[in-house]
Amino acid sequence: MDIAVIISTFERPRHLERCLASLAVQDDVAGRFEVVVTDDGSRDETLPLLATLARHATFPLTFTTHEHGGFRLARCRNEGVAASTAPYLLFTDGDCILPRDHLRQHLAARRRGWVVGSDCARLDEATSARIDVDTIVHGDVTRLVHRSEAQRMWLKGLRAKAYQWAHVPMRPRLSGNNIALWRDDYERINGFDEQFVGWGLEDRDLQYRLERLGLRVNSILLKTAPIHLWHPPAPSFARNNVGTQNLDYFKALHARPMRCIDGLVKLDERQGTITFPDPATAAPRRQAA
Repeated sequence: MDIAVIISTFERPRHLERCLASLAVQDDVAGRFEVVVTDDGSRDETLPLLATLARHATFPLTFTTHEHGGFRLARCRNEGVAASTAPYLLFTDGDCILPRDHLRQHLAARRRGWVVGSDCARLDEATSARIDVDTIVHGDVTRLVHRSEAQRMWLKGLRAKAYQWAHVPMRPRLSGNNIALWRDDYERINGFDEQFVGWGLEDRDLQYRLERLGLRVNSILLKTAPIHLWHPPAPSFARNNVGTQNLDYFKALHARPMRCIDGLVKLDERQGTITFPDPATAAPRRQAA
């Protein structure tokens, strides 16, 4: 496999089904990608749905889960990486539909020394409700993006290229629903910091540490972007993260280490030793068809 698609989800099975349908119709990448759905402890029909879809998927599909304990997106993404094998990683969310050329564009954009990403185009509630699996398989979902939203994305893509040209730190900004990078770069910074619990800032922290590693950000927004299906905001959502523990934690890390302590590998600060979760008690449950 050339690329592993890591999809984070929690109790939105219909959104997830449409996300996976968009992967089944990707152009020119058959046999080159694997998919890991990493679940944040869903207690609805998400896992039975995944078990059914895995039996009929046209690509390797596995999934991980753990007991739900709040919004733990960073943990989900680390568990997804641990369950994958490909040398290149693409992160997205289960509420996103991927354009047909999305994986092909990301594979073409791979370069050593770079992390690739962008934002997503957002659909309103009514448009999101009209989209079903048949629409994705037989139609062009990008045509459903409103003209004003498409224009916003285009202008944002132009700004992103200007930021790249000017070497502006932390610009263009990475968004967790569309980040691609080499596995060994991800491992060198120890992945996402699992101290971020609740909505937001785990992707900005990741970008900060990747840039400390020496990587630059290449926006792919002018070529491809996920299409975000509407849903109510997460209970822990706060605009600009105002008043959240994640914002306090992010600001407190003035001397943030390049390798986070609580990531793919856990580091005991007091002992200075690296530990791995006990497979009997702490490891994610990995399942496959």
